[in-house]
Amino acid sequence: MSQSPELPSEVRKAFARFVARAWADEAVRQDYARDPRLALSQGGVDWPDDLPVPDLPARPDKSLDLESLESSAGGALGTIGTVSCPTGCFAGGQSQSP
Repeated sequence: MSQSPELPSEVRKAFARFVARAWADEAVRQDYARDPRLALSQGGVDWPDDLPVPDLPARPDKSLDLESLESSAGGALGTIGTVSCPTGCFAGGQSQSP
């Protein structure tokens, strides 16, 4: 069984940047739908001729906003804060009771 060649990291990074542009720009998405190889080339991606071009990944439906991140972090920190040390905690070399 033959393996497909692995993409060089610079091509993967260029494709990732291209995908980000396509997510932000409808014209880039339309160009890719019409002629993916041309769109990639114009977008600075040197896609190997011997590999099929992939479909554009779907844009994530939901992005985390600052409020979501804060509530997630607060929830985790609140949980961590409720953990006690049954045998005593050590801070600065001195034992402290919970």
